[in-house]
Amino acid sequence: MIQLKISNHPLDEIPGQLALVTAFEDVRPLKGRAGLVDWRLNGRLSKFIRDSKFQGTKGEALLMPTRGRIDSSELLLLGVGPKTTIRDSEIPHLLTLIVEKVLHKNAPPFRFPSPTSSPACSNGAMPFALFVSMISGREEDLSVTLVEDGAFVEDAKKRHMDFAYDVSVHYDLM
Repeated sequence: MIQLKISNHPLDEIPGQLALVTAFEDVRPLKGRAGLVDWRLNGRLSKFIRDSKFQGTKGEALLMPTRGRIDSSELLLLGVGPKTTIRDSEIPHLLTLIVEKVLHKNAPPFRFPSPTSSPACSNGAMPFALFVSMISGREEDLSVTLVEDGAFVEDAKKRHMDFAYDVSVHYDLM
């Protein structure tokens, strides 16, 4: 069974075991949610970048403890390559990377900002539905929180989006 929560709470304030953020290889300093998490971690992500321990290349992953600086005990920073390469056609590959990395970690409860709000993605519902279809039907029980903007969460709740038989959905609006 998949427990899916769609939330507009800040990623750094959602409790759990694993938070996942993505980072572009060519955006420095880190921006968006990766920038927020870096700030909460007192610049530790930026230090890894400066020390050439993380570049942000596609598929590169960095797993680290958060030391209580955010409400998740671990952070998985996933490189997605140059920002200019992320278009609608690239979203399935990005989601596959995310699912593989999380399942490789034995499917802990995790939260991540989905790419639906990315300016490079023209259709917000497409990656969301694709992600749900990728995790549906698995043997593992998953607990996933998708961090979206408030308008997306309100729209999804209003339309009561149809999900797979094994997906239980909860909406969490501030």
